[in-house]
Amino acid sequence: MRLGLDNITALLRSHGDPQTGLSSILVAGTNGKGSVTTFISAILRAAGLRTGTFYSPHLFRVNERIRVDGEEIPSPDLDRIIRKLRSGYDKTPFTFFEGVTAAAAIWFRERKVDAAVYEVGLGGRLDATRLVDARVTVITGIAIDHSEHLGKTRARILDEKLGITRPGAPLVANLPTKALEKRAAGHCAGMGIPFYPVSRETESSKGIMTAGGMTFSLSTPLRDYGELRSGMIGRHQVSNAATAVRAAEIFLPGRRPGMAVVRKGLAKALFAGRFQVLKGEPRVILDVSHNEEALSASLDTLLSLSPPERNVIVFGVMARKQLGRFPEKAICSAREIILVPLKEKGAAGRDELVARFPAGRIGATVRPVGGMAGAIKLAGKLAGPGDTVLILGSHLAVEEAVARM
Repeated sequence: MRLGLDNITALLRSHGDPQTGLSSILVAGTNGKGSVTTFISAILRAAGLRTGTFYSPHLFRVNERIRVDGEEIPSPDLDRIIRKLRSGYDKTPFTFFEGVTAAAAIWFRERKVDAAVYEVGLGGRLDATRLVDARVTVITGIAIDHSEHLGKTRARILDEKLGITRPGAPLVANLPTKALEKRAAGHCAGMGIPFYPVSRETESSKGIMTAGGMTFSLSTPLRDYGELRSGMIGRHQVSNAATAVRAAEIFLPGRRPGMAVVRKGLAKALFAGRFQVLKGEPRVILDVSHNEEALSASLDTLLSLSPPERNVIVFGVMARKQLGRFPEKAICSAREIILVPLKEKGAAGRDELVARFPAGRIGATVRPVGGMAGAIKLAGKLAGPGDTVLILGSHLAVEEAVARM
């Protein structure tokens, strides 16, 4: 991985800087940035704006990263734009991520979108998306992840993500501690830009949650939205929705999103692989959580829908991931845990996965397998009607599982 802005700056300049002149929202954060990007995009579309959305990473197809009004870029158009970019590769080399970021900007310009929402790939300060013309920046949260690139403390990681800020663009941030909030506020004060702390400015509470969706209440400094509904479930998604609504309010000062717009946007927002409940029996859930905070949130949501004795967990992850207390919490959240070594280079192997899950008399039976095909077959044998199979650990785990279902 090569971090830096020289290549993407030259690449965009050589194609007329397509990222400029388009009002954008730039979304960074350890967890939740994809969901917040989805919520914001849905609200902007409900407000009548032709909206471009850029995601990172994709789950199954690279086309998923670049969308206009929810529709993925067609493959012929993506191929055409990439060929155009590659025509100058000898003079202006670029990475895969830099290429798809530039392709998104070109596609949004071609489709004449009114606004664009970009999900930051990694960190913020040196991410290729940092060059977009952001009118509002967002940080969805800070947790320990990608320490080899971003730092080993939450303060250091926050500093990297604060790199997305720029003069004239307010920052909306949902930070987990007062210390981090104070750090972000100080950074914004030094730049002379407004800072909107979501945790202090909004009030929310979760209502009824089912496999098909949830209700929750939300109020902001602008208005009390009352009861809202979302197909994206979990207490963490309530927090993500609050962050998105606040960002949309700041982004649309002349036409603040009304009650109907916010209700429609949140209700229509869906994002594959984020605690996605599939139809059928037994219930199958796909979730791309891959660090301690996100994995714990996934377990909390699972237990809100199904008791431990009805749950089977299929888990695979990259070796570098710090799992913290997730393994012991998982053992208390399921009847069976199937550990899967993924095919990707750098994935945690069978023995390493077993070593991370403590053996004991109480809790789930831990069953290591040789690969995802065996895991899906075993899960089918272990789970019956009324049970829930949760497949999680990384994008790669979900991708491999779906290919074998």
